[in-house]
Amino acid sequence: MLQNQNYESRIRELENQLRQERENHNIERDTLNNEIQRLRKAIDDQLMEYRDLMDVKIQLDAEIAAYRKLLESEESRFILISVFIWNNLLSGILSQVGCL
Repeated sequence: MLQNQNYESRIRELENQLRQERENHNIERDTLNNEIQRLRKAIDDQLMEYRDLMDVKIQLDAEIAAYRKLLESEESRFILISVFIWNNLLSGILSQVGCL
């Protein structure tokens, strides 16, 4: 009878320990699930920010290319005008000197 009481007491003790372990496990699982959800949201937020930045970069690259093309055409035009003016000046000077 005393041994049965000891066994029953041990069973209750083990059942309580099991219940406590289950509660601890559930708390830890919930904590980990919350952390997973937080990290997934952070990843989604960073992905959206990355996409937005890539869109801006693409737009800026296109704008830079357009300005570069304008600048190159202006440089070419400036060189042609400079050559034309130089040739006219040189022709004028040479004609005044009597070389032409």
